This record gives sequence, structure tokens and C-alpha cells, in this order.
Amino acid sequence: MADPMCDVAFLQDAVNELWNQVRDLQWELGEVRSRMLREICRLRRALLLPVEDWPAGNDDADNNNNN
Repeated sequence: MADPMCDVAFLQDAVNELWNQVRDLQWELGEVRSRMLREICRLRRALLLPVEDWPAGNDDADNNNNN
């Protein structure tokens, strides 16, 4: 017959390992979330620039109208 204390210890080790994996995944998720929010802010700033703030080389609309 199996020792119940050994079974309990084995299950407790498995639970602890799963909790460690959950914690690691939560940290990784937090890092990804932070990176995504920074990227969203960066893209919003880049895409919402007024036309007069664009660099001088981006006048494709004028070039297409003149041809």
C-alpha cells in the first residue's frame, strides 16, 4: 500500500510548481501588456500628427496631383 504522506508531499510539490509557473506567466503578461501600451501610445502619436508636422519628403499627394 502506498504511503499517504508521500502522496501528499508529491501533490504539494506539484501545486507549488504550478503556482511558480502561474507567477512567472503573470510577470511575463505584465511585461507584454506594458510593451503593448507603450507601442499603442507611440503609434497614436505617430498617426495623429497634423499634416503640417510631416517631414518635407512626404508630399506624395501633391506629386500625384501634378502628374
